[in-house]
Amino acid sequence: MFFFSKSATALAREQADNLLQLATKVDSYRRDVVPPEKLAVMHDASDHLLELWQNKETSAEAINQACEELHKAMLPCGGDIYPVTVVGEYTEMLMAAAILTIGIRTFFLQPFKIPTNSMYPTYNGMTPHVYTLDSAGPSAVEQAWNLVKEGATHYDVRAPADGEVLLPLNEHDMSAVNVPRSVRTMSRLWLLPVDDSEYTMVVGQTPVKVLLPVDFGRGFDEAFYQTYFPDLYKEAWTDPTRFYQLLSQGDHLTRDPQGNLIVATGRQVHKGDPILNFDLRTGDMLFVDRFSYNFIAPKPGDPFVFHTAGIPELSSTQGDQYYIKRLVGVPGDTLEVRPPVLYRNGAPNTGAAAFDKNARQEGNYPGYTNGNAGQSKYLLPGDTFTVPEGFYFAMGDNSPSSYDSRYWRGVPTQNVVGRAVMIIYPFTFRWGLAQ
Repeated sequence: MFFFSKSATALAREQADNLLQLATKVDSYRRDVVPPEKLAVMHDASDHLLELWQNKETSAEAINQACEELHKAMLPCGGDIYPVTVVGEYTEMLMAAAILTIGIRTFFLQPFKIPTNSMYPTYNGMTPHVYTLDSAGPSAVEQAWNLVKEGATHYDVRAPADGEVLLPLNEHDMSAVNVPRSVRTMSRLWLLPVDDSEYTMVVGQTPVKVLLPVDFGRGFDEAFYQTYFPDLYKEAWTDPTRFYQLLSQGDHLTRDPQGNLIVATGRQVHKGDPILNFDLRTGDMLFVDRFSYNFIAPKPGDPFVFHTAGIPELSSTQGDQYYIKRLVGVPGDTLEVRPPVLYRNGAPNTGAAAFDKNARQEGNYPGYTNGNAGQSKYLLPGDTFTVPEGFYFAMGDNSPSSYDSRYWRGVPTQNVVGRAVMIIYPFTFRWGLAQ
């Protein structure tokens, strides 16, 4: 392999070109603050160098001499722009990168983190990975690896006293199970205050407080029931009514001495024993394509992101947030749910694998439901719904646990942000193109 160095003339001309560009930048940015006489000297030196640079016959010595003259003329005019410093160069580079990032996020790709499990198992919100109380749980090294790979934070809750493990219930809303208390705490890095949810367990007569992120939702209940009633959880968790019927039949629903409804696990522990041992895995991070819907209309089957402003049932409690659901119907479509199948215009819905998997109740896909009795307004048993103009009908793949258009009609077309295109984190088997 041969290497050829540039000639002295080529190097001089390259240096002159760079210097002329810097002179133009100084003139553009600082002409209003530089004394006119100094600016005139710089202009003269710049014009002289440009004339020499444009002449292909000019010697390297002449160009270098003219560069030196322009350099001296620019020094009183350059301010923070000239001479170029490491700090200035990196600041400009970071600003350019920030502008590019903002532009990409605004017009092309926007990162989005799944907050809940309404789209499970296609996409995960925060989910628990439970370890049995008889196991040692993950080591410190395993916890560090799980944090990097899956964004998992480990929780090891210990008994503060001897006694039976109990869980207080909210008998007025069994679907909410253990209703948490909102608590303002500091973030893990002690930078900003955050709102956490405080859940309560009881060991004997001693309360045990567990602080978890607000978005974890029913994840605490899942962790508890997977720990103490794993078989029952597998059998009936997706059907809350049946789940608590079976729990009651097993004499696990009872009342404490004060008359409060509780779940009695029957497990006796000693002070210091583990009573919950689980990883809280972060929600999926997606890239959302904000560009394509400018040219093609959203279609049934698209996993699409929208903001909640203008949807009264959502904005009144959630403010203006981003949601992700499955688009199941466009204006003019007639929808009906005959569990577990979602029908569009008289036939089982098509356009996404999740429609077929829910219809067959394949794997963790629970099938479509009509929503909670007394709460859902649309797609009630035996009813059809025609999507009005200017709206899209949205449903979660995890139909029994999804607060979607069955409760608040539809998504205004102007609220649509874009289509989910790729899961970029965590690094699990779901990493890759969005489904």
